[in-house]
Amino acid sequence: MALTSELDQAAGAYDALAPYYDQFTTGYAHDDWVAAIERHAIGLGLHGRRALDIACGTGKSTVPLLGRGYSVRACDVSSEMVAEAQRKFPHHAEAFVVADMRRLPRLGEFDLVLCLDDAVNYLLSDAELRATFAGVAGLLAHKGIFAFDVNSLRTYRGPFAQALVREADGLFFSWRGEDSSPVGPGELARATVEIFADRGDGLWQRRTSRHVQRHHRRATVLAALEQAGLECCQIAGQLPGAQLEAGSDELRHIKLVYFARRAKLNARG
Repeated sequence: MALTSELDQAAGAYDALAPYYDQFTTGYAHDDWVAAIERHAIGLGLHGRRALDIACGTGKSTVPLLGRGYSVRACDVSSEMVAEAQRKFPHHAEAFVVADMRRLPRLGEFDLVLCLDDAVNYLLSDAELRATFAGVAGLLAHKGIFAFDVNSLRTYRGPFAQALVREADGLFFSWRGEDSSPVGPGELARATVEIFADRGDGLWQRRTSRHVQRHHRRATVLAALEQAGLECCQIAGQLPGAQLEAGSDELRHIKLVYFARRAKLNARG
């Protein structure tokens, strides 16, 4: 069966957001975030300097990897986000490619694979989770580490469900959560993003995108990892300010961060 979901719609949504994405994520501490994840990965046995950044967007999570001396490939389902990353980092333009995480091409073998900023939450079915994780398993080195985050119930019942308005430099940004009741475990969450950009001629250009995500139960994620030949070696919790701590709590942390590696049975040989 063909895999079609909100991820396909998300590609178009992020195509529309690409020119403005960095302006509305200026407060994201990607360098601290990647550093915290790397520390945890090293504690779990990470060796080697080959990294893959899945759902790289405009490269904000890719650059910290380059700065730490990794040889990096990066991919995103949105062609416009990839083009923006290539424009921003011309000396590394060849590192960025368009690819669907559910159908990962043979990009190489990697010691560290990242998939951050709730990209996995755009996978709405168990089949899409399994397909994505299987693709990662095929690219992960013998002792490689796969780290990815998912939004918690705290996020879906808080910021994701709320209304947010921001304005800066001729841009007006609106986020509107659509769910009238608290999102439950495994349920869908919906929000609409609108951007109004000053055209400079007295008129404004409006761009609208709709975002549908799924909260992933821990059991669902662990089962998908196992079926892909991966094993979870740690689940950490993220607090605001890119703080990562051992243990995870759906109602305390804003994201849960999974660390996985090839299952020992598959790693032999």
